[in-house]
Formats: sequence, structure tokens, C-alpha cells
Amino acid sequence: MSRPGLTRTLRGLAPAALALSLAACGATAKPQAGTLQAHRASHKAVDDPRKNHVSCLRQDHVPVTEFSHWWLKAGTGPGAPQVMFAPTPGAAQELQISGQVTGAEIIGAAVVYPEQGSPALLKKVETCMAKGVTG
Repeated sequence: MSRPGLTRTLRGLAPAALALSLAACGATAKPQAGTLQAHRASHKAVDDPRKNHVSCLRQDHVPVTEFSHWWLKAGTGPGAPQVMFAPTPGAAQELQISGQVTGAEIIGAAVVYPEQGSPALLKKVETCMAKGVTG
């Protein structure tokens, strides 16, 4: 048994569906997860947590060595203070509470290891790490 009203409705929707599918052809697709292109795209939006702090230290004439995306060394020599950046201030606090960063000072998301830094150098490091930290 044929339904003429239903057939006419389906015929009317076919051009709209075709137009919609053709319009989607120009849309840009996200890169496939796990590919090099996806890796690059995902890291374009990542802010480097060291950026503002490094510029502050350099303005204070403190030599800075950056290594990895999350670490820096303020000063020179084997006893220079080192700073690791946790993903969030809460993550840094958790590292301290759980005893994973013994002897370190938490300033926002920065985990500061004083090592054998001089009091004057540590003051500069602490001041620069505190820039932008609220609360």
C-alpha cells in the first residue's frame, strides 16, 4: 500500500539533504587523533608556564637555563635554584602535601627548589615566581 503524502514529503526532503551534505564538504576536519598533525595542533594553544617568569628573571639580570617544558634553572653552577611548573597551583600543592617535593617552596604552580642559592638570588626567584599569582 502506497502513501502518496509520505512519498511527496520524502521527495521534498531529498534536495535539502543533498544541499546540506554538499555544504559540509568545505568544512575543515580536525586532524586524526594520534597523528603528528594532531600533536602539533594540540600544542599550539598550550601556554608556556615559564614565559613571564623567565622574562622577569632576565630583567633582574639572573641567568636562566630552560630545560624541558616545565623546568628552569635560575643562576649558574650546580647549586643554583631550580623551578618546576606543575599543571595548576592545586597540583603543585598536592605534590607538596603528598611529600613528593621535599624541601621545595610552592608559589602558585611553581615548585621552587632553593638548592644552595644565595638569599639575594632566592628573593629574586621568589618575587618573579609570584608574578601573576593570586590568593
